[in-house]
Amino acid sequence: MPALNNLQIQKMSEVLRTLKFKSSFYERPFISERMQAEEKLRMYFFSVGICHQTYALAHPSLNLYGWDYLEYGFLNMIRQSPELLVPDFIHVSDFEKLKGSLSGFFTPAEMECTLDRLDERVRLMKDMAAVLVDQYESSLGKLLSSTTHEQGVSVVELYSVLQKFEAYSDPLNKKSSFFIKLAVDAGLIRLQDPENLVPVMDYHMQRVLLRTGCVEIMDDTLAQSLRLRLPMTSDSIIREICVNASALIARKAGLNVLQMNDVLYLAGRSCCHEQTLCRSGSCEKTPCSLTRAVELDNHTACIFNDFCKAATDMEYHKFWQPVVETHYY
Repeated sequence: MPALNNLQIQKMSEVLRTLKFKSSFYERPFISERMQAEEKLRMYFFSVGICHQTYALAHPSLNLYGWDYLEYGFLNMIRQSPELLVPDFIHVSDFEKLKGSLSGFFTPAEMECTLDRLDERVRLMKDMAAVLVDQYESSLGKLLSSTTHEQGVSVVELYSVLQKFEAYSDPLNKKSSFFIKLAVDAGLIRLQDPENLVPVMDYHMQRVLLRTGCVEIMDDTLAQSLRLRLPMTSDSIIREICVNASALIARKAGLNVLQMNDVLYLAGRSCCHEQTLCRSGSCEKTPCSLTRAVELDNHTACIFNDFCKAATDMEYHKFWQPVVETHYY
């Protein structure tokens, strides 16, 4: 079984405790643009709902990859074709026409659409729309109201409600937590019980936790499978202990658990990817994704460099996230 390494967790929390987060990261257009609350909730709900396994998603000329391109595409969608995010419209739309409309927002000039698995993503969108139409009068406001009390939205109840949607059916609530994070960052909801939030956990974060040694793989066969990037039928055990590690680090660092997304995710997609800052001297992305969210006077070394096991041990550096087929993250 994988295990928590409490010494490494303590060292990571000490680093995170010193970080200063940039207000500009929470004021980017996807969060701050003025629009009706229902429209903004739709933009978040459908974009997060289809945000999984976005390895191919890219707009090279704009230097946009993965989630950044999804933000860009969905923001253009709500500005130019808002009907594409109206549940009633999605529910009755022809599948192929809807797929064509969606792909149009993720097709850079002189390139084919880089948003892959389109059939799966459109199917998930139609399921999301169907549940909203059938149970919440097509309104995300009504969905949230069903979980809202005097002190705010109940996280526990909202997780339960979101499980009705196939796109949000992950037992570890990755997409649900990210949807909640966006709604909170945009000031659309306040939470009654933030202590019940589950950390967002995707493949970038798992990779960082494995390489730093915050999560230790005790089984040699499993460790070798991760280093060789062999396909697995399930990653639930590894991902669950990574969730526990992230929650513990946040608590020790005095952070909201959702802020872990703004460190581990951004570090994983840039400082600690195929190209690593500790070994190559530069990040995968230019500029480094982490510098968008965190104040860094000097970024010639990874913020975890002083304690990260991968910085000195090649066996840790070889660790990769579990390779699984999933729509959970």
